[in-house]
Amino acid sequence: MSVLSSQWRHLWRSCIRDLVFTRETMCCPMPMSREEQDREAFIRNVECVLCQLDPTIARDKFVLEFKLINTNVQTHVDRWVAFCATSRVKHIVFNFKPGSWGKHDNSFNFPIHLFVNGAPAVRSLCLMSAYLNPVPGFCGFTNLRKLMLDSVSGDIQCMLLPACSMLEWLSIMRCTLHSLTTSQPLRQLRYLCVHYCFNVQKLEVQAPNLNTFIFGSLETHPVSFIIDGCLEIQEVTIKLPTWRSDLFYYAFAHHGMANVPKLSVELAIDSKVPGCAKCPSKFVNLKHLILTVDVLANDKYTSGILRLACLLELSPVLNRLELHVMCVLRTGEVLNRIEELPPAREPHYHLKTLQMTGVYGYNNLFILALHYARTAMALEHMVIDPEAKKSYVLTRDAVEEDAVHWG
Repeated sequence: MSVLSSQWRHLWRSCIRDLVFTRETMCCPMPMSREEQDREAFIRNVECVLCQLDPTIARDKFVLEFKLINTNVQTHVDRWVAFCATSRVKHIVFNFKPGSWGKHDNSFNFPIHLFVNGAPAVRSLCLMSAYLNPVPGFCGFTNLRKLMLDSVSGDIQCMLLPACSMLEWLSIMRCTLHSLTTSQPLRQLRYLCVHYCFNVQKLEVQAPNLNTFIFGSLETHPVSFIIDGCLEIQEVTIKLPTWRSDLFYYAFAHHGMANVPKLSVELAIDSKVPGCAKCPSKFVNLKHLILTVDVLANDKYTSGILRLACLLELSPVLNRLELHVMCVLRTGEVLNRIEELPPAREPHYHLKTLQMTGVYGYNNLFILALHYARTAMALEHMVIDPEAKKSYVLTRDAVEEDAVHWG
């Protein structure tokens, strides 16, 4: 009986396939417990579990999520990563500061060099608040399908070595990223997100089968980005800083997105820039356009709004247009100035649904709406709403994001 009990007592060590270490699974916080006490208990419990496991047995999942940033636990991190490498874990998550914005000078050095010979077992890797410093000879992850980097600094480019050509899903958020380029086409890549990274200068990715692309910029200067040869692209989202400069021409310039059927853009325009804009480029397959515009208006002149008249011309097969305007009326403004728009070069025969929100105060917004109505020959449904559409919800992360922007 004792032999049987002993076997059962140790059986879990070889059967367990998923290891999830979070505050909920590893800590039993006492009333009025301090953060340091919780951290020590978490580390102690994780070490207690791992020391009982055979690291040579393959595992499916290793998840570690706990606020450890700005603490001296690098030796523990090294052991945990070494366990993942030795156990040939398929899905790895290391999140050292869940749910928080900002740069961290004391991010942990993620010992990526422990994954040798291409680490063929690893299918997905998620890192938050870490530093990458691969040693010479690191050859990437040969079978990596999903990669998420959040608040990561160091050599991110090493994750896109030729050996990482199996990537299907790539997200890089809030990272220090000077440039992102691919030495060869990522033919398996379907999803790409580069969102609110710091010091970005260039983004050039070859992904012929890319389906979804999301790009959010914190930079006040236009960031050069091109997604080459994306014949399968279905949806693109671009978010540009709306608090300083006019980026209308940049947003609709050639970025390799001519074939996208659905495009969402968030930007600012300067209302003082006169005239009707010439189309920056053509979107030959665009069916659905969602444009959120912050109007930078400092006086009574709002001719710059009329540049939006070119939206129908740059998208000849557009079926649905959503235009959400955010503008602030200032006391004493003269709002009866009437501008004139020249007739469209040619009618638009595909637009069926037009929705405009935030249409109030400035006459040029109504002139713009009238231009759309006159130009769209197939228009079936038109909504003009004076209420501005709320484009975001104020959360703790949003407050922290603003703190990063403004120092």
